[in-house]
Amino acid sequence: MHPPSLPLRLSAVCLGLSPCISPAVFAEGFADDARLTLNTRNVYFARDYKGSDAKVAKRAEWAQGFILQGGSGYTPGPIGVGVDVLGQFGIKLDSGKGRAGTGLIPNNDSGPADNFGRLGGVIKVRGFNSELKYGEQVLNLPILRSNDGRLLPQTQVGTTLTVAPSKALNLQAGRIDSFSGRDSTDQEKLHMHGSTVTGERFDYVGGDWQTADARLQMGYWHAELKDIYRQDFYRLALQQPWGTALLRFDGGVYVSAEQGRAKAGELDNRALYLGLRWNQAGHGLLLGYQRQFGDDDFVALQDSGTLMTNHANNIFAYARERSWQVRYDYDFAAMGVPGLSVMTRYIRGDHVQRRNGDGGHEWERDASVRYVVQSGQWRDLGVALNLSTLRSTFQSSFDEVRVMISYPISLL
Repeated sequence: MHPPSLPLRLSAVCLGLSPCISPAVFAEGFADDARLTLNTRNVYFARDYKGSDAKVAKRAEWAQGFILQGGSGYTPGPIGVGVDVLGQFGIKLDSGKGRAGTGLIPNNDSGPADNFGRLGGVIKVRGFNSELKYGEQVLNLPILRSNDGRLLPQTQVGTTLTVAPSKALNLQAGRIDSFSGRDSTDQEKLHMHGSTVTGERFDYVGGDWQTADARLQMGYWHAELKDIYRQDFYRLALQQPWGTALLRFDGGVYVSAEQGRAKAGELDNRALYLGLRWNQAGHGLLLGYQRQFGDDDFVALQDSGTLMTNHANNIFAYARERSWQVRYDYDFAAMGVPGLSVMTRYIRGDHVQRRNGDGGHEWERDASVRYVVQSGQWRDLGVALNLSTLRSTFQSSFDEVRVMISYPISLL
């Protein structure tokens, strides 16, 4: 188990000072608004590799995860102080040295770990339409999205600031110092995907604006991994009701290049994505297009997600790659079965430019079904089945099965 982080120890100090404050004042906001939830997550992950060049035939693991999330409210007054806590623990249920390496649990020369976990916290300050946080956080930003595709979510440690001067405008800035991988107990140095060169810090600033009816949304973000890369992101989204249907367009551009000492060398990538979605009476149809310009693959922090339309099981973001997607969703609430939904999609990419000069193409086919219990003792229990197939001329091809059973338990 990872030892308590500095933010968690500071949280304990804050709680320890609580007797010095009037109990009634302390309870108002800080204690009364406290919350604590234990999210349980049972995951089975199996991937069968295809082709004569596959390094292993199969990876398959089964694990149980526990994610404890909670926090206080804020102390009264124009500037309020509070604390959050994030505890994560994973238990191996089934694995083996020959089948490990799915990303569910840590794996080293000794084989997969029997269990792993980490504990962190956040100090938060709120006032004047802004919120400042320091500690271990799960971020969801266009230029840094915590990966939550396995047993436990990826986390980042650093300082974040959110300012909301109006309902239409949201501004954010931050500095990230380290991260914990989804199958790791340690804080790791920041590095770019596909490179082992580390950066001292990751700085970002950006914001999003929308009209009162949210029909028009625009955003701009800038990020830098010190001495490695810099990135600018531009986004435009439009949505328009059309009878009983809703049409939505979402497009964006990422522009990336080397930064500072360029420890990972010169970088040249510009990524464009476009998506057109139609929703009506439970049906959803998405047409997506994505294209990479420049001599390098898409630039991002290790295991971080993006807003790109075709970022699925595979990212479809290799140098010069062009990809398109068709996706269909159906929500059975329209037929009187709330909680049940299905999805299927097909993505194809080509014109991939590899460093050895060879070209390539790839395609992915996905299907999923999910049900969430709507009432009764097991309300919010979720069961999801995901099937995925990837075929590629330049990387490993595979067939994949994921089963996830999740259940949140409110403790406070």
